Amino acid sequence: MHRLLLCTALVAGAAPATAQERSWWDLVDPDRLAAQVIQYGLITLRTQVDLTYSDLSVALLDGRTVLEGVEMTLPPEMTGTLPCPISVGRIEIATDEPLAVARFDGQLSIRDVVVPKTCLPLAAMAVAASLPGGNLVLPELVIDYAYDVPSAGLVADARARIDGLLGVEVSADFDYLWFRGAEPDMEPVAQLSHASVAIENLGGWEIARPFLPPPLTDPALSTDFVEGSVADAFGATDPESLPQAVQDLARTLGRGWTAFVADPDRLVIETGFAPSAPRLVDWDDFVRIESDPLPAILLLEPTVGQSTAAERDVLPVELVRMARETPEQLSPEARRAVGMALLEGKRAPRNPALARELLTPLAGDGDGEVALALARALTDTDPQAAYAQALAAGPTGAPGLARLLDDLERDLPFATVLRMQEAAPEPGPDDLAAPLAELRARAEAHLTGIGATRSLRVALLYATVAAASGDRGAADLLARIDRAVPSEAAGTWAPVAQEAASRATDAWLAR
Repeated sequence: MHRLLLCTALVAGAAPATAQERSWWDLVDPDRLAAQVIQYGLITLRTQVDLTYSDLSVALLDGRTVLEGVEMTLPPEMTGTLPCPISVGRIEIATDEPLAVARFDGQLSIRDVVVPKTCLPLAAMAVAASLPGGNLVLPELVIDYAYDVPSAGLVADARARIDGLLGVEVSADFDYLWFRGAEPDMEPVAQLSHASVAIENLGGWEIARPFLPPPLTDPALSTDFVEGSVADAFGATDPESLPQAVQDLARTLGRGWTAFVADPDRLVIETGFAPSAPRLVDWDDFVRIESDPLPAILLLEPTVGQSTAAERDVLPVELVRMARETPEQLSPEARRAVGMALLEGKRAPRNPALARELLTPLAGDGDGEVALALARALTDTDPQAAYAQALAAGPTGAPGLARLLDDLERDLPFATVLRMQEAAPEPGPDDLAAPLAELRARAEAHLTGIGATRSLRVALLYATVAAASGDRGAADLLARIDRAVPSEAAGTWAPVAQEAASRATDAWLAR
């Protein structure tokens, strides 16, 4: 018996640690359950195509789902000819903030796709013969998106590249995007602020050029040829008889195409209206675009060139160099523009340290928008500095500010919070003698940090005087102030509250 127990102990001790640590809870592990759901979908897909893969991993808290080594063969009934074997190196779905509720950011990436030339239609065989290895190779197909739930705004970008042929980048910015109506007749409602399509030549122009009409490939002739082709498409013999929007399109398309023919590197088509004046999109205009393209042209006001508006909006190099080497020579407006660009990494390289140097004086002078931008940028690296900037942004009443203050206060000691709230203006005798409605409004603003610098002490001063004078709403504010103090910080708050009560009593007696 003793020998049996000894052997059992040795076997248990030699077992892998993972086996010993398993529990019934592993059966309901969220990552495991999500992987099983995806795996079931892949198994179901096998009823339509031959499909294998080498690995599937899911990490919900990290916001990552990865499928690797995909081999798929489309059957002849799908292709209409021969079986089509397609390989995909990696498919990844990533979410930037898996626990976020107000914003959804993420990326779908499909990489290292190989499609054999036997899968291409006969019309594309000539193109396939010019590609590396005769196969269609897509190193990447990536879609990035960011949807803001409160504003219903969407920023979406997609890019793809085909080796030896072309690269494509598509972007669309919507100030508002959602759906209206009941299923199955729901329709999208959208306000578009900007859209662009950029096509990069990776060898496709050299392949296509011999097949194009000669005037279309000659810079000396292409402008007139394109403008005439647009007029022909609209059934006009005289381009001047076309609607003005179509004439503008013909001119920009002619000039843009000619510039590309002269330097066949990149062609960009983008909306021509100002992003500050978004357009309400009527999707029926795009449904009818083949038979009647004019409404879509009027909506988008397309322009054609070799660079996007964002690329043309990059800050001058000399201005950024001056901000780095001699910032004292910058005007406040230039300091703000460069600082915000450096903070966001748009229009200039992302450089938080330099941005902070440039913008902190502006925030100190009362620029609430700058203060809020700094607070959000510093939240993860320096919560105390972020809280100082968020307090400074209080008078702006910016959306999301109250939540940012709350989040930062959870990461800071209460004594530090009280000390930093001393930045709020101290009420004078005239301030505390204001009408009751004004006293209550000031107390609310200082309590929330919206419309005034957050300060529990200043809020308590205003609310105490107003409540003592008969304002019932101010009495409710007093209860909210009490709840805002953590129980473990009662000792820290007590002398501050007592001093405020004494000061409020003096003010009330003087009314």
